[in-house]
Parts: sequence; structure tokens; C-alpha cells
Amino acid sequence: MEVIFLGILAILGRGIQRSSSDGTWVPTEDLELCDKDGSHLAVYKPPDDNSPYCMVGGSELNVLAGIELYKNEGAKIVVCAYGDRSKYLTTINGPSESMVLSEMFKKVYPNATVNVWTKEMTAEASNTNRELQNIFELANNRGESTVGIVTINLHMPRAMVMTQRHLAKTEFRHLSVRFYVSEQVLVEKDPAYGPRCEALRHSKSFTRNWEREQTGILMVLNT
Repeated sequence: MEVIFLGILAILGRGIQRSSSDGTWVPTEDLELCDKDGSHLAVYKPPDDNSPYCMVGGSELNVLAGIELYKNEGAKIVVCAYGDRSKYLTTINGPSESMVLSEMFKKVYPNATVNVWTKEMTAEASNTNRELQNIFELANNRGESTVGIVTINLHMPRAMVMTQRHLAKTEFRHLSVRFYVSEQVLVEKDPAYGPRCEALRHSKSFTRNWEREQTGILMVLNT
């Protein structure tokens, strides 16, 4: 199989949580229990798919897929959740999502060039749209023209719509962007991931989040 060398491999974020047992920060599981506004909880609570506050997390899936993509396609630079901290992290002076996900990636590939968005770095907002802008600005600053974006199936449509808006800007038109669905990458690597990915897709949490994602896409299209 032909190896395609990416300039930047961008693993999009889906939240982190602090373990209730030892206080360590970890990526969100496939499902996560959120607060009543749908925001990430700072301290982990077991997910309950029947709870109206249970949503799709997926950070772990994204990093696992990113690790596989790096193995198969390589990348000059890797970024994970490349954006500012959300309110649930800033209010407790927690780490950036990028710091935690990058640490997971570096455990497998310690010699990879991973640009980490530290908690001291700031941006205008903490959301997917700004994260994509940060990624494309990094590509320009480093003289890279090929970007691979990996995220879970649920999140991909909105990420693609937002990317199309960015690529319409003069400064980003030269970029070549490839998209990778985390679940597809993992199942192609190992069919044993199939039941896990199917359970996520058929969960009540997926249905709840899908409605939110569609609303987000409409908001982008109407601006």
C-alpha cells in the first residue's frame, strides 16, 4: 500500500476528565456523563446511556485512531485537541485537553513531533471551529500543505462543514485536507473494534448528540 506522508495529523478533541480515584486526567470514554448543559464534567462519573445528560465523548477513540494513522501514513507534526481550554478546565486551572491527549499519543510514539497547546496559550474561543483555524494557521506557519483530520463519526459532518468554510479563505485555499473517521480507521485495523463502535453508534447518547450536531451545522450554514 502506498504511504502518504502528511504534513500535519490533527486529532480533534472530545474532552478530558479527572479520575475520581487518583485525580489523574484521562480522555473521555465513548460515552460520558455531562452536566445539565451538556458540558464535560471535571471529575469522572460513570456513563449512563439512559440519562438525558449522557453524551458521546470519544477522545480515547480519536487518539487510538490517530496512533494508527501515524503508524500507517506518518506525519511531520501531530496535534491533539489543538485549542484553548474550556471553562470547565479554566475554572479549576486544569490542564489543556491537548496536554492530556498528547501525553497518551507520546506514550506510543515518544519521538514524534507533537505540538502541544499548553494551558498558558490562549485563543479567541474554545470550540471546534477555532481548533480548526489553529490547525490551519499552524500549517501555514510551518509551511505544510497537507493536513489529515481525524475525529469520530458523530463529529465528522460538522468538522467537514467548518473546514470547508475555512478553506474558502484566501490564506487557506492552498491546503489539501483529508478526513478520517476514527471508528472506520480502528475497525479496518482490527475488526474486534466492531462491536464497540456499533454499540456507540446505536446508543441513546449518539441520538441525543446527533440532534445537537445537526443544530450546530445549521448554525454554521446560516452565518
